[in-house]
Amino acid sequence: MSKTHRVSRTSIMSVMEEDDSLSVSDNRAEMLIERVVIDDNVMTTIEDVFAGTSVISDTEKVSRILAVRAEVNQNWSQARDSFLAIGRALLDLENVLSKAEYIKLRQGSDRLFPFSDATATQLRRIAKAVSDGVIPLDACPGSYGTAYQITLLNEHQLRVAKERGLIRPDVTRREIASLRKETVIKPEISGRVDVNVLKEEYRKLLRYREKLESEMTVVDSKIQDIRGLLGDLVE
Repeated sequence: MSKTHRVSRTSIMSVMEEDDSLSVSDNRAEMLIERVVIDDNVMTTIEDVFAGTSVISDTEKVSRILAVRAEVNQNWSQARDSFLAIGRALLDLENVLSKAEYIKLRQGSDRLFPFSDATATQLRRIAKAVSDGVIPLDACPGSYGTAYQITLLNEHQLRVAKERGLIRPDVTRREIASLRKETVIKPEISGRVDVNVLKEEYRKLLRYREKLESEMTVVDSKIQDIRGLLGDLVE
């Protein structure tokens, strides 16, 4: 069983009395008032981070670091819950709208919401991954950017990530990106093929697809307009 380090209530109160900038109504002040309990791993981390300084022997500074850490962890968890809620709401909206309406929604995403379509896509994908159990809720990172990186893993990469303990709340984007880079399988291109030509063709096809999607939006919109005018006359 791991040991715990305690910063006494008396020490914390003395810190607060010396600093008039902390009011009782401040959440951070309330955290400082309570006894802070921390395990060996966190204290070891603090010792490593501040090695070569006098921080670890300074009760005031240690208590403040622990209090801010608690506040950050709480808000970080709330941030995760927030972007998951947004992702779920966007998924629900996708199920309500027709395909043409959904395309219009995506095109006007930054006008309706405080984020771009690219961000909306990431949030939807994360919410679906959590809903499908790909990312356990309690293991979902607090950063949606990091969580999105996990959704990009294929089955093999996801299995490796789980084996290495990378599916956890505090995993970093760098760790996931490093795993993706390490485990990527480059396809073998046989024969005399110009890779640059293939890349250019790929980009052209993507642009062409976007053009077709845009044209389909116009067509679907006109169909809806005509259907509205004809009403029951539409066969």
